[in-house]
Parts: sequence; C-alpha cells; structure tokens
Amino acid sequence: MDEVDDRVKLLLDGGLSAEEIADDPMLASLAERIYGSDFLDDIGISRGATKRALVEQLSEDDILIDDLPEGDLPPLPMPGDMPPDPENLLDLEAEGGRKRILSRIVFGGIGIVTVLTNLFYGLGHFLSLCDDGHVSCTENLKLNWLDIHHISDHIAWSPVGSIGIPDIALAIIFVAILGTGFIGKRQ
Repeated sequence: MDEVDDRVKLLLDGGLSAEEIADDPMLASLAERIYGSDFLDDIGISRGATKRALVEQLSEDDILIDDLPEGDLPPLPMPGDMPPDPENLLDLEAEGGRKRILSRIVFGGIGIVTVLTNLFYGLGHFLSLCDDGHVSCTENLKLNWLDIHHISDHIAWSPVGSIGIPDIALAIIFVAILGTGFIGKRQ
C-alpha cells in the first residue's frame, strides 16, 4: 500500500512522467479526475486506452467490491422506543395551536373592549375606587393607565373622552394580538 500511496503523491506533486501515468490505468484515471480530461490529451494519453486498461485491471477479486456472506443473516434486533408518528405529532401541535389562537382572540377582544370602554364610558362606572373626598372623583371616570397604581387617588382618573398615549399604545397592542389570532385561525 505504501507504493501506491507514494505513486499517488508523486502524481499530485507532478513527479511522474506521461509514460508512467499511461502504464498504470489507476493513475491515469486519477489524473483524469484530478486534472481533467484535457490533461491526458495534452500529455498524449488516449482516454479510451486508459479506460479499457482500467476495466481489464479490475476483476471480481477487486477489494472495492464487497462480498456478502452466504446463508441467512442473523435478524436485526428490534428498537426499544420508537419515535412518535409524525402525523400524530402534527395533530397534537394543531390542537395546542388552536387553543393558543383562541386565547389570543379572546385576550385581544377583551383588551380592546376594556380600552374602548375606558375611553368612551369610563371604568369609573364599574370601579368606584376613587376617594370620595375629592371633587373630581365623580366627574373623572376614565382610568389613566400609567397611574393605575394610584387607583384610589384622584390623580389616576381623568375626564371621559380624553385620549392619551397609553390608551393608543394599549389599543395597538390588543389589536395586534387580536390580529395574530385571526391570522393564525386562517392558516
């Protein structure tokens, strides 16, 4: 095997003459694959002759051909745990996806209704948490979303119909959630 390796290295290094390549059909075939068919034509080697010589050199006893053993082969062991059937896996994902889509639609719808109710009717009609000691608690019924942590103070409430940036931001967020639910439902 060392002699074959050395000859291949010489072929790659360009240390073999055209006659040496032509004498060995395996080297001629390698040279054609490595350097291209034009290389053999340039050095004067006929491709037809090298292919015939290569076919003659390869015999049934060639080491490149695997021989299968005669007789019955021992049975292969059965695998222990099989992975889940992909069709069943898709059904499970689709079922979980339906619940997620439905929850987005419900959450987005409730959020939009809450934001619009707060803007045009006022959550103060439902949540009378403002301290009655302040005059504006009976007039200002719209909850300011940024002051929700001061819900019992008059600061957290403003007149119905006044639109602020948090109202717009929440409306956009809930519309986006609702939209992703409807888009997911279509697919």
